[in-house]
Amino acid sequence: MRRVVAALAGSLLILALSSAQASASAPTPAGGQVWNQNQRVTYRWHEGDEPPSWMRAAINAAASDSNESRSAKAALLSHASSAASWIGYTGAMPTTWAIGYTVRNAPTSFTMRLRPQGYPLDWGNLRWCQAYETPPAGCYDAEMIALHEFGHVQTLDHPNDADVTDWTDTVMHWAPKTKPKAGWNQHTFGRCDVARLQIRYTPLSSSTRISTCLDLNTDLSLSSSMASGGAVVLTARLKIVDGTIWPNLASAPLSSRTINLQRRAIGSATWQSFGQLTSLDENGRYTKTFSPTDSYDYRVIFNSPANEGLEGDTSLVVRVSVSNGSDCGYGQTKMYIC
Repeated sequence: MRRVVAALAGSLLILALSSAQASASAPTPAGGQVWNQNQRVTYRWHEGDEPPSWMRAAINAAASDSNESRSAKAALLSHASSAASWIGYTGAMPTTWAIGYTVRNAPTSFTMRLRPQGYPLDWGNLRWCQAYETPPAGCYDAEMIALHEFGHVQTLDHPNDADVTDWTDTVMHWAPKTKPKAGWNQHTFGRCDVARLQIRYTPLSSSTRISTCLDLNTDLSLSSSMASGGAVVLTARLKIVDGTIWPNLASAPLSSRTINLQRRAIGSATWQSFGQLTSLDENGRYTKTFSPTDSYDYRVIFNSPANEGLEGDTSLVVRVSVSNGSDCGYGQTKMYIC
């Protein structure tokens, strides 16, 4: 059972936390059975409790928000006239203060209830912003609240707000804000919601950016091989380290990142930039092909990106020696890589 509480309780909580200091938010809590990866989960309107058109539009928009901002192989949500899951516009909830209530039965179905406009609760009458042509202060954004409830569908739970650095790090606050407070109409999962979804479902692909709510070490390796015409192929591989505490992320390949190549003359301590490697495939491989004219040591570097929760890494050194065949033991005079 999941619930969203009133604005008054949220205001009191905000005052209590105003002097708290936190260095970084933790991934949003979660629990229970997950859906299958990228499972398509449809919902219908509950018979006799169909939402009005403005609420339907907000709910459907929230489903799209979930699909577009999940950055993980969590469930894909959409409306269908015939579905095992349902959403009702009703006051029939086992509380006197909640405005939303979701029960998840993954991987088969869920139910969601949203209170009607004007419903009297312990703290006052509920106001949905979408019910007004000009939304008044103190109303709840139905799309944001529905996204919160879809977060519960995806297995997300309420965080301890003392662990949240920035309000928009999550949409799963147990006391969501009303208009016009910051975050009242957030229509994407927060970075720490995404972090938990990536932990539980894996990222959408190897090129999907890792949430900055995580801090994962990476492993970057480098090897060399010969190509036709005396060219050399340097191949790097970037992945999350094998020992990461999140099993679904351990050893995960990382593609479409920036891998910088450096070289230094044999015996030198000074490294110089030698361009970048090209992302080769979804297995986190990167390559560069070139024809060397002298001997150098090479290494590749992945710098910790500002927009991802990844630490940088530097590969071990690979030496490419260019000499005549006699130096390589071949007894010929043309150039060899040895």
